[in-house]
This record gives sequence, C-alpha cells and structure tokens, in this order.
Amino acid sequence: MSLSKGNTNKKMGLTARQKAIIEILTKFTATNPVTISTISEKLKLSSRTILREMPDIERWLSENNFKFIRKPGVGLVLEESLENQKKILKLLDVETVQKLYSKEQRRKFLLGELLATKEPRKSFYFTSKFKISEGTLSNDLDVLGKWLSTYQIKIIRKQGLGIYLEGTEENYRQAIANVVYDFMEEKEILSLLSGHHAAEDAPKIEIYSHNKLLHFLDERIVKVVEQLLSETEQKLKIKYTDSAYIGLVVHISLAIKRIQNLEKIEMEQQKLQKLLLTPEYSVAEEIAQGLSEQLDVEIPADEIGFITMHLLSAKIWFSDDDTIFFDKKNNVRELIKNMIMLVEQELGVSLKENEELYEDLIQHILPAISRLSMNVHIKNAQLQTIKQNYASIFDATAKACELLKTEIAVKEVPETEIAFIAMHFCAAVEKLYSKQKQFCVAVVCPTGMGTSRMLAANLAKEFYNLEICCILSALHIDTQKLAEEGIDFIVSTVELDICYDYVCVSPVLTEQDKMLLTEMMKKAEKTKAMKPTAVKQKNTVKYTTKQDIMYMTNIGIEIIQLLEHLRFLMIQHTVDIWGIFPLAGRMFTKEKEKADNVTAALQNREMKAETYISSLEIMLFHCRTKEVNHCRFGYIGFREPFSRKDGTGWVKGAVVMLTPEYGTGVCLEVMSTISSALIENTELITYLHRLDQEAFALALEKYLGQYYQKTLYHLHHLKKIL
Repeated sequence: MSLSKGNTNKKMGLTARQKAIIEILTKFTATNPVTISTISEKLKLSSRTILREMPDIERWLSENNFKFIRKPGVGLVLEESLENQKKILKLLDVETVQKLYSKEQRRKFLLGELLATKEPRKSFYFTSKFKISEGTLSNDLDVLGKWLSTYQIKIIRKQGLGIYLEGTEENYRQAIANVVYDFMEEKEILSLLSGHHAAEDAPKIEIYSHNKLLHFLDERIVKVVEQLLSETEQKLKIKYTDSAYIGLVVHISLAIKRIQNLEKIEMEQQKLQKLLLTPEYSVAEEIAQGLSEQLDVEIPADEIGFITMHLLSAKIWFSDDDTIFFDKKNNVRELIKNMIMLVEQELGVSLKENEELYEDLIQHILPAISRLSMNVHIKNAQLQTIKQNYASIFDATAKACELLKTEIAVKEVPETEIAFIAMHFCAAVEKLYSKQKQFCVAVVCPTGMGTSRMLAANLAKEFYNLEICCILSALHIDTQKLAEEGIDFIVSTVELDICYDYVCVSPVLTEQDKMLLTEMMKKAEKTKAMKPTAVKQKNTVKYTTKQDIMYMTNIGIEIIQLLEHLRFLMIQHTVDIWGIFPLAGRMFTKEKEKADNVTAALQNREMKAETYISSLEIMLFHCRTKEVNHCRFGYIGFREPFSRKDGTGWVKGAVVMLTPEYGTGVCLEVMSTISSALIENTELITYLHRLDQEAFALALEKYLGQYYQKTLYHLHHLKKIL
C-alpha cells in the first residue's frame, strides 16, 4: 500500500541527492522556509546543482500529492501537517534510489564487466545502466582502451554484435591482476582478501565494483594460497612486503581460477628452461603440489613457470648467503655499473666508490626485472614525493632505466619502478653531500632585491653544497660582519670593489659561471682548512618577542599591499627595452614628477647590470624609490615579442618591482621571494606571458601565503631548538 496521499503508484524514482534534498525540506520547512543556499551548504553542493534537481523533486512531490511552494525572496516550503511529514520520510525510506556514478566509478564497473566475460555486450546495456549517452560511453571506452592496450588487449566495438575484448590468456591474466592495483588502494585489497568487507554505509557502487573486480578470485582458493605462501617464507628465508604479498595472492589465485575454468596459458619453452634452473622453481613446484592436493586441480609445467616468475618478482632476501644467486647477480652487475655511470654524468657527482649502492641496486633490480618481464605493476606511495623533491635524480634515473629497458627488451619502465630505483640514488647522493664541505655564501646584486634572489634560486638548484646565508645590496656590504658570520665568499651579479673573496656571475648560471664557482669552492676549502673551527654560542631565547611579532606583522602588511596593487599592461610592440621604462615609471603613480623619478631609478639600475632573464624571456626591472611606501609588482606584456639586438634571445615582457627607498628589510625579503617564485613556479611565468592577471594573482597569493606560513614556522621552530 502506498504511503502517498491518494495515489497508489509512485511515478518516478529518486536519486540519492534528490532524496537528501527532500529530507531537508521535510525536516526544516515546517516552521521556516529554507533557501537554496542553505540546502547547498548542508549538502556541500553548489546552488546551481540544487536548482538543477528541483524540477524532478517538485514532480515527485506533486505525483505523491504533497504541497510544495516556492516563495520568491523568502525560500522553499512544504506545507504539510506533522503526520504527512512523517509519511514523506517513510515514503523516502522505501523509495528505490537510482544509482549516481562518478566517472571513475563508472569506468571501474565497465572494466569489470568487460574483463568478466568475453561475450559481447550491447552498448544499450551500459548506457541504460548508467543513464549516459552513446558519446559518454564511447569516451569511457577510449580511456579504458588505452589502459588495456598496455596489456595488448583490444576493445572491439562491432555494430549489431556489441562490445567485447580481444587478447591472449596471458594478456587477460596480466590485465585482471593489475586492474586491482590501478583501481584500488592497497588497504582496500588487503581488507577484501582478508574477508573484511565494506562497511554497511559504504556506497553501493563501491561494494559492487570491488566485487566485480575481485569476483575472478575464489575465497577458498585465496585462503589456500595464503597458507602455502606463509610456508614459502620459511623455506626461502624471506619476508614479503604487503605489495609483494598481495601480488602473489592475486596472481596465483587468479591462475587457479582460470585453470578451473579451462583457460590455459603457455610459456615459451626457452624461458621455462631457464626458470627450471632457479631455486624458486622448486618452491613453485611445492606450491603447485599443495594447490593440487587441496583444490583437486592439476597444475601444468607452464603454470608452475609463471608461479616461479611471480616468486622471483616479489621476494625480499634476508639471508646473508648469496652464493646460490651469484651467477644471476653477475648478469646484472655490468648493467648496474653502466646505470650508475649514466646517473653520475647527469648529476655531476661521483658514486663509483659506493659499494652499498651497488648491492642495494642488485637486490632491487633482480626482482624488478622479473616484474617488468611479466608486466606486473607495483604501487609506489613515494612517487610524487620523489618527482617533486628530487626531480633531477628522478630524471637521471629515468635515463638510466633506458639501459634496463633495452637489456630486458620491454616497451617501458613504469614511473613507479623508476621511483623505487631513484630512491637508492637519492640515498646515495644525500649521503655523499652530507660528507662534503658546506660553503656559506652571500649573494649580492645592485639592490639586493631582484636578480640576487633569482641567482640564489639557481645556485640552490645547481650546487647542493652551497648554503645561501644572506642576500645583500652591493651598496651595503660590511666585510667585517661577513667574516664574523662565517661567509666563505660572495657570489655577485656585478663587479665589486671590496677586499673579500667573490665571484661575479650572471643570474642564470652559464657553464663558465659554474666553472668559476667550482674554482672558488676549491680555494675556499683550502682557506677553511687553515682556520680554527669557531664554536657558536647557543641562543637561549625560547619565546616570541615583540620584535618577532612586528616582523611577521610587517611581512603580512607588505604581502597584502602588493596583492592589492598588482598592475598589468599590454602594449602592441616595442623595438628595445629603453622605450618601456617610461611606461614602467607610470604604473604606480599618475604624477609626472614621481613617474619620472621611478623611471630614472629603473634606468640607473639597468645601467649597472642588465636584468634580462634568458630562461624566462623577460626583463626584471626593479629598484628602490622614495615614490612608493610599500612593495609594488607590475607586468608589461608585449603582444609581439622582440629579439634582442645581440641575438641572444627574445623578450616577451617586463616585470616591474619597486620597494621603498628607506623601507625595512622585510620589503626586500618579500620582493626577493617573488623573484625566486618566478624561477621555481613555472605557472607564474605562463600566466604573465598570457597576461592573465586573475590567474597570476591567485597563484602568487598561494605562493606568498606558503612563504608566510614557512617564515612563521621557522621563526618558532628555530627558537625551540636553539
């Protein structure tokens, strides 16, 4: 019997979202109207999304004879008695809720369906299930087709027949096993394999898709495989990581299930003969025998060969007795030696004497070769961290892995494997540089504001053993103070007339600059060896002082001032940079005298040392001036970039940075931070070249916000540890 008023049939179903909106209307509009914005806030959805759902909600309420009223300027109201409100809630409880799938969830389901059966499925089956168009289905199949192509499996779409997959049994097994890694988190897989199912309140599609992806496995088979693997740990004196364990359970359990379904796999006899000589093969035979006895299934030699390869790809050795693996290690020693040499060349470091690195790579690459040969994927939670924090080492390792790819004849080495190998190189490089002398340097430019910070960023990227201790203006160098602070030498963008070791380089380091710096470091190392080591007094300050508070307040004020006064300007074309200075002078003042003063200050700075940054294709106009009271940043873009007269590059625009003439060091620090950001954050330069002020402002605000947080953290952290 229907719970609706006077209607025995519900005409339409509801989505989970629509059901949630009706619940809010029922519970909250009895006393006061509810606005769209209130509903969107409660459900964490946009107002536009709520408005899109309202026509279907009104239709459902109307079909069930409930009175819904829109009150313009007031809100939404369900004018029903308390008894009818209860009826609505009861009706919602029995209402069949339509499934809403995200793009990722939908593709999980599609992939599970396609791999579960080789029989064609009509496209209507998928479009009706997901309420999607043929175009959306086609896009999903394109994405999944690209993923499946890695395993040499094709998605076949034939009009009148349907959609199905085409590939070998080996291809299928690799894809089915790896779909678990690519579409599920390790903790989810472990939970499912151990029998801990999803929570009752978990989304139904999640439970369904997990079952669909893992229905290839049998719970009884999984338990038997787990028991047998536990026994192999004792026999091989090894311990599997979670990733290795999951891979073995999934692959072996899948193999048994496929054998039971009469799906056979064949291995090249030459490869099988090689595997027969490994100690893992005998262990694989014992596993196969145990599977045969407990599951009443015959395991052919080809299947034992594949189990052997999985054992090879997943083990971690704890035993110190390496004699039985000596021959295998010798086969890869030359490869590893060449990989290390290539990384050395790329990074400009010496790793030849690092025996620990050799042995670690041997232990890692032996199972990695098996994984790559079988196209077995593994997860690496540190992938993004390695790529971001150790980009140069990751890139160098990727080039070295080209040798590995050639050696074992595979199409590619996945980034996850590259990152694992890179981690060994990261450890070796960090250890190397921790032993090297660290040089404390001061970076100098005419103003101590623009090019000096860019130079500092480039020095940090190119030389691990240079510590940038301070950034100074060429007009304010106190050599006695530098000596007292232990500054080994100065790196300057301009020639200096001082009695102190320094090297003059360009803001973007050339090869000649790097050679000069290397020579200066050799000289500084000899000087340091002759000096007694100074004992630094420990600072006992452990609290935040008034000066600290003022310092952070001033930083905040300058950041806000700068962001609120950003200026962008586009000009059609110019023949040289000297015609741009008057425009730059007028960016932050309309008074002619002040504009002329700013123009003159910028020109004087440019005459001391050119501010062209070749890698960014911009000019970096900057100066101190009495005509501003706070930091200012502007950009002049050229619709038609012009070529420099000396033919050394193109100029796409000019950055304009101004600081107060008698401002505090905070102003210089903020502007120097922005100069560094232009080097470190490529999207900022992209937005400048596009003259996209809104995007640039948002990106710069984020960067400066992070700088503010780091400064505050370091201020307190350093006081805490001193």
